[in-house]
Order: sequence, then structure tokens, then C-alpha cells
Amino acid sequence: MTEEQEARLRESGYFLYQGYHFKPLRQFTEEENFWEVTDHLRRDVELGMMEADYYGLQKHPYSYKEFYEASTDKTADIFLCLENQKEYIPCEHELQQYVMEPEKIHDRGKTR
Repeated sequence: MTEEQEARLRESGYFLYQGYHFKPLRQFTEEENFWEVTDHLRRDVELGMMEADYYGLQKHPYSYKEFYEASTDKTADIFLCLENQKEYIPCEHELQQYVMEPEKIHDRGKTR
């Protein structure tokens, strides 16, 4: 990427972290509680941005503190990755994907 392209990305709110460009999208709303948010989180092994090498899944080192130091918005909770167009939430030990439709984990009591 040229310096001119990088400058245009910075002007539009993107920042560079571990070789990926992220753009702050928004903060959580008051209506979004902890459990609702966690239902939307997924480990993205493709991105592999983790603090430690969990079972060989780490592709890029991650630090919550360093992510926010690089961020153009220190208060945002949800970020868009330019390279893969996925949304992420910085968590304590890894950058987790934020999916709009939570997966159903259990279908307890369901009969066919």
C-alpha cells in the first residue's frame, strides 16, 4: 500500500494494527447488556489475533492495551476490519469477531 493510500485510510478513521486496518464503528448502547454481547462473540482463527498461542492458533500477537493505543477512537467497542470486512471487539486476551446473528448453541428439549 502506498503512503498516499495509507494517508487516505487514516483520514477516513482507519488505523493500522498488526498489519490490518481497523475502523472504530461504535460504542455499545445502554440496551446491550453483557450477556447479549457475549452471545455475539466468536474466536476468529483465520485472523488469529491472540495474546498467547492457544493450541497453535495465534497468527498475530495481540494486546488489548496496544490495540487501543493504536486506535483512532479510544472509546469505541466495535471495530471493522478493512481486509476481511468483519466486525471485532477487543477482549482482554484476543480480538474476537462480533457477529450480528448469534449461533444457537443448544436446542435443549427440542424433539423432532
